[in-house]
Amino acid sequence: MTRVINGSENVMAAISQFLSDTKNVIYSCGDYRGPSIAIEIQEYRKLIPKLRSRGINLKYITEITNKNIHYCKELMKLGYEIRHLDGIKANFSINETEYVASTTVEESQPIPQVIYSNIKDIVIQQKYVFDSFWNKAVPAEQKIREIEENIEPEIFETITDHEIASQILIDLAKSVKKEALFLLPNDKSMVRIDKLGIVDYLVKASQESDSIIMRIICPLSDENSEIIKKIIENAPRIKVVNGTDSPYGMYVVDNERAFRVELKEPSAKTFSEAIGFAVYSNRQSTVEFFKSVFELLWKERMLNEELKRADTMQKEFINIAAHELKTPTQAILGFSGVTQTLSRKKR
Repeated sequence: MTRVINGSENVMAAISQFLSDTKNVIYSCGDYRGPSIAIEIQEYRKLIPKLRSRGINLKYITEITNKNIHYCKELMKLGYEIRHLDGIKANFSINETEYVASTTVEESQPIPQVIYSNIKDIVIQQKYVFDSFWNKAVPAEQKIREIEENIEPEIFETITDHEIASQILIDLAKSVKKEALFLLPNDKSMVRIDKLGIVDYLVKASQESDSIIMRIICPLSDENSEIIKKIIENAPRIKVVNGTDSPYGMYVVDNERAFRVELKEPSAKTFSEAIGFAVYSNRQSTVEFFKSVFELLWKERMLNEELKRADTMQKEFINIAAHELKTPTQAILGFSGVTQTLSRKKR
């Protein structure tokens, strides 16, 4: 049976019956207004301790915000296990055999209408929907701490929209405060990020603060020589070393955010045309992993530069030594020739 129930009194009676029929679990989803209804409407709030006294397992998914955080805390005190999911719009509850969904909800107001069903397939389907949401949601304690301590939410995103990826890179370059690490996949990639204004943002940041560390690994060629010249002339503290061609670019800023981009079209003129998928994260373990990879590559390139310099110095030394030895050797050979000639005459 599936039916629509109208009127707040009828809805309250239907919800009371739904709760009475529950044996073990009630799983609920509600948008950001849901927690205020459960706490502010006394008829609903009085039902929660009765459920807990019967040992009912209560799980609730909602969007936790600055406005409803105190309601969420109250629900947790009353025995709800709560998780946060950004932008959730669903408003429904399920138990073992029944499903109720509110079609319209207003903050701190009684629910005027619900859809009720005890059709097995509907209940199973909504249980699947709830489980999908639950697995994506984060514990309420984590979200509450982020809000109260003004912590940026943890992000790990795979991005396929190239314009969004371009904007993320721009935002990273604009936000540098302590450190910027850039691994560019080929020589044209420096030209492409220069067109986005990235190089200018880095130069400006370097000029404004002596403490910012900026390092770039990039294959160097005539293709990007003018940009390298611009960096050297305007921001000599930005360190650039010669790299090798790679299928990926990598960007780490302030040891807080990391951005990794697939190079799909190496010869493309713009950043958005050149890239494939991208991964963006502020997850600390991910950022530290990308940074450690960059540091290994940086050390390798610096060692190669040292070996090249040592090889150049060795060759220069040999050339100088050969030249310096040539002059006295010629004199010795000359005197040796004269001596041999005199010796023959005496005979």
